[in-house]
Amino acid sequence: MTGIELRGVEKAYGGNKPVIENLDVQIEEGSFTILLGPSGCGKSTILRMIAGLEKETAGEIFINGIDMRGVSPGAREIAMVFQNYALYPTMTVKENIEFGLKNIKVPKPEREARVGEVIEMVGLTEYMNRKPQHLSGGQRQRVALARAIVKKPKVFLMDEPLSNLDAKLRAQIRTDLIELHRNLGATFVYVTHDQVEAMSMGTDIVLLESGRIRQQGAPESIYSAPKNLFSAQFIGSPPMNIIKAENLEHGGASLPPGTVSLGFRPEKVIVSGEGRAPERGQISFRGELVAREILGDHAIYKFKTAFGCIHTKTMSGSTVEYGKWSVRVDAKYLYYFDEKGDVIK
Repeated sequence: MTGIELRGVEKAYGGNKPVIENLDVQIEEGSFTILLGPSGCGKSTILRMIAGLEKETAGEIFINGIDMRGVSPGAREIAMVFQNYALYPTMTVKENIEFGLKNIKVPKPEREARVGEVIEMVGLTEYMNRKPQHLSGGQRQRVALARAIVKKPKVFLMDEPLSNLDAKLRAQIRTDLIELHRNLGATFVYVTHDQVEAMSMGTDIVLLESGRIRQQGAPESIYSAPKNLFSAQFIGSPPMNIIKAENLEHGGASLPPGTVSLGFRPEKVIVSGEGRAPERGQISFRGELVAREILGDHAIYKFKTAFGCIHTKTMSGSTVEYGKWSVRVDAKYLYYFDEKGDVIK
C-alpha cells in the first residue's frame, strides 16, 4: 500500500495562528487526488509537508504506512513537479532528465534505457538534445514531468504545474496527465485553484477553505451532492445560484424547516415567457436578461431578479433575446441550506 495519511496535522509560522489546524486526510493508493481551494487556503503547504520540504508543527504524516517524522525528502520515494519547471539551463533535455539518476548512481545502461523510455512517453524524442531556452512552455513542463517519472516514484506531488501555460497547452497537458496516471498506476497529489483541472483530472477531490477540509469525494459527488454553501458555490461554472428563502414565493414547493437559503444549478433553470405561471412543484422568478455569453456548444445567461442575479446555462440552440422573462426550477433540483450554510438533508 502506498497511500498517504495525515493525522491531526498542524502548521503555524512563528507565533501566528495556524494556517493548517488539526487536519485529517486520507489519500488512497493509486488515486489522482486534487487539493483544491482558493489562494491562501493551505493546499501548497500541505503538499510541501508531505514532501518533507516543510516540517509540520504538530501531527503525523504517513506514506506507505511509514511515519515520515525525521525522514528526509530524498528518502520518501516521491517526485515533485513545480509550476516553474526548475530545469538546468546549461543541460539538454536528456541531461536534465538523466541528472537525478546520476546522483543516485544508477548504472549507465539502465539510465539510458529509462531515459529513452520516458522521453518517448512524453513525446520529446526529437528535442532530446535541445536546451530549455529552445523549448516552448509546454515542452519544458514535459521535461519536468519526465524528470519526475524517470525516478519511478510511488507518489507524484504536483504544485500548480500548468499555471504558466496558455489555455490550449493546459488542456493538452491535462489529457497527458490523465493518460500518464493510468499508465503508471502511481499515487498523484495535485494542487490547484482551478476547478476545471480538478473536475477533469481528479479521481478524488479534497476541497479546502482556510486550512480545513470542507468536503472530500469524487468530482461528480461533490458537484451533485455538495455538503455546504462553500462546496456548492466553489464547484461549477457558473456557480450554483443561491437565493435567500425569506419572503420567497415558492409556488407550491415546500421548504424544509430551518431553511435560510436555497440553491440550484444554472443548467437546471427553465426560461419561458414572462407571463407563464409556474407549474406545481416549481419556484419561479421574474427577471430581465442583462448579459449573455454564447460559447459555441452552450450559452450562459444572467437574469436580474428581485432576489438577486440568476445565471442559466443551456446547450446551444435558440438564443434568448434581451428583455423580461420568467425563470423556473423544478423543486427536485433544489438544495436547502441552514443558517450555518450546511445542507439540510
